[in-house]
Amino acid sequence: MSKSAKIYLWSVSVTGICLGLWCTVDFLGGFFSLSPADRPWKLLIFLFLLCIFSKTMPIYISENQALDISFIGILSSLLILGPEAAVTILMFSFPFVVECGPKRGDPVRHIFNTPLIKTFFNFSNMAVSIYLPGRIFLLIGGTVGEFVFPQVIWQALVFIILSLILNAVILLRLLTFDQKGAFGKALSSTLVLLMPNMAAMAPMGLLMAFLLLMPNGIYMSLIFLLPLMLARYAFKLYINSKNEYYQMVQLLVATLEAKDKYTEGHSKRVSAYAEIIARSMRLSSQRIENIKVSALLHDIGKIGISDGILNKEGPLTGDERLRIQQHPQIGSHILEHVNLDPCIREIVLHHHNRYDGGGYPMLRGETVSLEAFIIGVADSFDAITSDRSYRRGMSRERAIEILLEERGKQFHPNVVDAFVEVLHSKEGQQAVDEAAAASRSEQQGVL
Repeated sequence: MSKSAKIYLWSVSVTGICLGLWCTVDFLGGFFSLSPADRPWKLLIFLFLLCIFSKTMPIYISENQALDISFIGILSSLLILGPEAAVTILMFSFPFVVECGPKRGDPVRHIFNTPLIKTFFNFSNMAVSIYLPGRIFLLIGGTVGEFVFPQVIWQALVFIILSLILNAVILLRLLTFDQKGAFGKALSSTLVLLMPNMAAMAPMGLLMAFLLLMPNGIYMSLIFLLPLMLARYAFKLYINSKNEYYQMVQLLVATLEAKDKYTEGHSKRVSAYAEIIARSMRLSSQRIENIKVSALLHDIGKIGISDGILNKEGPLTGDERLRIQQHPQIGSHILEHVNLDPCIREIVLHHHNRYDGGGYPMLRGETVSLEAFIIGVADSFDAITSDRSYRRGMSRERAIEILLEERGKQFHPNVVDAFVEVLHSKEGQQAVDEAAAASRSEQQGVL
């Protein structure tokens, strides 16, 4: 970590801790100024326990990204008791949070086995991201302890959006401090990922706060938590099944790369390049997902090709070339027995078909999807720029020349135009470089 990043880390941590202490003194001063009968002890303890409980049960999307329902408790605390109370509840609950890691067998994480500076920074990030949007909530007419519908809906929405953006900005600024140009890309992808979760948590937080303000509202809230826990469990099962799906795909790719040393890392680079093309063409998220998986599996049929042909250092004979050209059909046949989207099998089958009607396998009344043409361009670009048994890799500039020469012939013109435009942009060049570097680092065991 650079010196500037360390200064930023400590600055945020000190600011957040000072803010937390100030909020605690301010809230508790007002709390204890009330008569003993008017102090909402039960409500305070319930929100405190809810915050601990919800943060102890995150759902891991990846090793570094997790969703939890703690925002329900935070939003409820803000609406019922104010921003100072929300930060105070967060501060007192933080030391009691115990989290299981994303993988089975991972050590349990708690305050005693986590670096102190990391705990300080995480708390400070959340404290600042609650307090400042909370004050804005009050400035735009939000009220504490009572609801005015429908104004409270958009006021709470403003708080949620500002809190989400501020939290992401503070965290990603640290993570991308030494990576030029990475902050904007990381911020946009994180907001896209978290926005649906926050959108789901907002009405639940409003409902929870509404219930808690009712007579015997704590008991009503406990009943409300039961279906919420069931929904959480169902979502966790979905995430687990999706993770197992990707593990299966990566296992197939690893099997292929263990067989063919010259394509090691090739599938991951093709997947990265194809995703870059698909995003530049503004395809839907589902089509991009299918493209990424198809790219990883596009050469899986080479498992059925003998090592002598795959790793031959001289030119291939006619029969050997015909055998190599069977790998799309072999791959499609293999994937028949795997629970994948049928579109993925079609893309794998046709990724070597040409735009002008040539290529292989021969088409019989079938049409080639845009996704298959995207894989074809990404596959060719990586093949041109990578070392193979029979030649050295060419330069990126020469690869662009070949793509343009074959535009409208081998390659779909719109796909070539999109990729060349990306390759000519500074941001696109960086994305391509990062994809190639990440793949080579994995081959060397760095990642």
